[in-house]
Amino acid sequence: MLTTDPGRDPTAPFPTSNDRLTPPERIGLLSERQKSYLRLVLQNRSSKEIAATTGSSHRAVDKQLLKANNLLGVPTRFDAARLLADHDAGVEPLPPAIALPSDEPTFPLPPAWPTARAAANMMTWKQVASWTTIIAIVVPLGLTAAGMALVTLLLLLGLKPL
Repeated sequence: MLTTDPGRDPTAPFPTSNDRLTPPERIGLLSERQKSYLRLVLQNRSSKEIAATTGSSHRAVDKQLLKANNLLGVPTRFDAARLLADHDAGVEPLPPAIALPSDEPTFPLPPAWPTARAAANMMTWKQVASWTTIIAIVVPLGLTAAGMALVTLLLLLGLKPL
């Protein structure tokens, strides 16, 4: 009788020692039958078509493909088939990217003027919008403060401001 742990999703694959293996090592664990089934899946064949081609039942095909999914640690048969095809083609999977290489951080803002490090304007549109906002707010505030300081200085000197 099969039992599941309380609180565990019954459809989720059981954790195995395969979790620490690299994808090429995981593919080495597949049987030849599983590999042949996955190659047929890559050709967009259904379980019944694969069963008719190989002379087995569609339930056996589904069972072997589910085992292959669990061994490879992928959710669908198509992901498993693509992983096997990439392995057969000699393509190594890339580690997942946390941030895209072209994704520049918006903050801290680079200077808005040319520097020795970046002679040309290499800011993203978000950085340009940030600088535009900062300038639009700071310049009027600065001019107002300078005007108030000038008026205060004139009053302290006893001169009549305009």
